[in-house]
Amino acid sequence: MRFSLFSFVGFLLSLGVSVNGANILCLMGVASPSHHIWNRAIMDGLARAGHNLTILSADVEKNQPNNVHYVHLEEIYPTLYSGPDSIDLMEMANENVFKSVVSFYRDFVVHECAGTLKSKGLQRVMDYPDDFRFDLVLHDFTCGPCLLGLLHKFNYPPLVSVTAFNNPPYSTEVIGGHKFYSYVPFYSLSYGTDMNFFQRVHNTLLCLSDVVYRNYVSNPRIDAMMREYFRYDDLPYAPELSQRTKLMLVNAHYSIDFPEAAPPNLIPVGGLQIREPAPLPADLEQFVNASRKGAVLFSLGTNVRSDQLDSGRQRMIVEALRQLPDYHFLWKFETELGIPLPKNVIVRPWMPQNDLLAHPKLKAFITHAGLLSTHEATWYGVPIVGIPFIADQHRNLERCVRSGIAKRVAFQTMTTEELRDAIRDVLEDPQYRTNMAAQSALFRDQPEKPLARAVWWIEWVLRHPDATQLQSPVLKLGFVRTYLLDVALFFAAIPVLLVFLTKRWLRKSRSVSEGKKRN
Repeated sequence: MRFSLFSFVGFLLSLGVSVNGANILCLMGVASPSHHIWNRAIMDGLARAGHNLTILSADVEKNQPNNVHYVHLEEIYPTLYSGPDSIDLMEMANENVFKSVVSFYRDFVVHECAGTLKSKGLQRVMDYPDDFRFDLVLHDFTCGPCLLGLLHKFNYPPLVSVTAFNNPPYSTEVIGGHKFYSYVPFYSLSYGTDMNFFQRVHNTLLCLSDVVYRNYVSNPRIDAMMREYFRYDDLPYAPELSQRTKLMLVNAHYSIDFPEAAPPNLIPVGGLQIREPAPLPADLEQFVNASRKGAVLFSLGTNVRSDQLDSGRQRMIVEALRQLPDYHFLWKFETELGIPLPKNVIVRPWMPQNDLLAHPKLKAFITHAGLLSTHEATWYGVPIVGIPFIADQHRNLERCVRSGIAKRVAFQTMTTEELRDAIRDVLEDPQYRTNMAAQSALFRDQPEKPLARAVWWIEWVLRHPDATQLQSPVLKLGFVRTYLLDVALFFAAIPVLLVFLTKRWLRKSRSVSEGKKRN
């Protein structure tokens, strides 16, 4: 088998320098900087614990310690955003919720898998000898099992699945358990747990559409793509590879997210990317402290970027901020803005979000309501002005609005006055900050930090790789037995059988009676 010099170096690094460290293969093919931030926190924690990591990732880090080796999946981002089938997240933000389900699997998941399988980085790991020992595989399962052919190649080390995407609707198809459409809204809906009848109908139809498209269109297509690349005659069906998961770590916490029934091997570790704040750079510290009433951070995250807004909306935002001169605004804007800025606004291509939210003079956060940003704002007690665009951002924000810690602004219909008034309300109505302080106290009240919990459970799998006691029996039982459909049919058949027997007995009795009369 071909084994390149680059692969051999990776091979040696994976052997590691820590005698007691496990060799962990990390499959992080999701093309999202925010996912990378969350996943990186786990991987950094494992590296600090002395484990040796080989990381296949769409995003890579430089200047890593000797026990961390990144392998770049270099074709994923170009395939998604600059190839002939490139996607437009702003266009997706305007789709209706049913079309967005199709777009996620057809455009994002499939093209991400195509980019993964084209990457030279994947081939470098395929060049490793099949008998190379990995003690555990860590897999971001958000966008499907495209990379899990490597699980088969390396003879099935224990699998831990992770996702920064809350507790997604398909987690039950990976580890079992239950999703109740009656009180858990689909991630792109802005409903609460107490849905009315028509909302429950809408939610059920959307959830079922997701299930059907994923299982009958997307999964078979991903499976075919994997078989074309991973040419193993005995390769299981792609979703069955995901179902080998021993443990799942999800980016959720009860203080912020919806309460859900979950098997014991689903571990909530929401907010694990939050770290101890560092001092601000001198220029930002000076700008924040120079404000009369406080500062406001403005960031639309890492996927839908501020520089993707049209110039009309950009000018609208600048004007709204100009009309609040007592506050200083720090706007994460990824390129040159090209619009004259008032003295109370600065733009930077990157902002130290965690450190700014921790600053005592930071009074509000204008955000897309992505999950990481929502968790960080809650941890530091900063109320929110939300401008959601795609996916779970709508649901995240709606839950914040219902909790009295946020106001919503729709980017499609936003005006200068609406944005200005929403910011002013959140800044000057003390109830928003009071409510957020209470929610922050709930989020922080945990027996250990979320990252420590994540590392402990991953190491638990390393200590007990064959344990099955935490796993839900749902996957083995199947749909009919899990939901007692056979038992329901049995009970439904009893009255039918009784009626049948009663009618038969009555006919027989009538025949006997008529016979006696004739005699």
